[in-house]
Amino acid sequence: MSHDSVFTLLALGGIFALITLILSIALYVLSSIGLYKLAINQHISNPWIAWIPIANLYILGSIIKIIKIDSYEILKLELVLPIGCLLSILLNPIPLIGWIFSIVYFVLFLISVFKLFKLYRPSQAAIWLAISIILPFMGPIFIFIMRNDTPVS
Repeated sequence: MSHDSVFTLLALGGIFALITLILSIALYVLSSIGLYKLAINQHISNPWIAWIPIANLYILGSIIKIIKIDSYEILKLELVLPIGCLLSILLNPIPLIGWIFSIVYFVLFLISVFKLFKLYRPSQAAIWLAISIILPFMGPIFIFIMRNDTPVS
């Protein structure tokens, strides 16, 4: 492989990384605007927290409040979601325990997002969740789309 080929590959990799960074920032901004507006509409104190990574899960939990799985209820989601995220990050390097916790937290997060979608767009909740799982960049877009909605139920 010649030096020109190596530099070409490095340049393409750099361009790809830059585009990915720009798109990631744009999606984060859309998600933050969406959560911020939903928090304001729900009269949640300190809606600016929607702009802080991990802490924005406090806003998500405050909006959806509770999750019921069969007869089991998960209360205080405004604390469970951000603390669960931090624990998932901290425990992830530990084989088995970290992986299991991360999977359980990911499922809880998906259920939370589904409840958010169901709260504001019940007829689209299932399809929006499926699309968000298959195309993760769509989740922030859906949250942004709902920013001015009022809860249906």
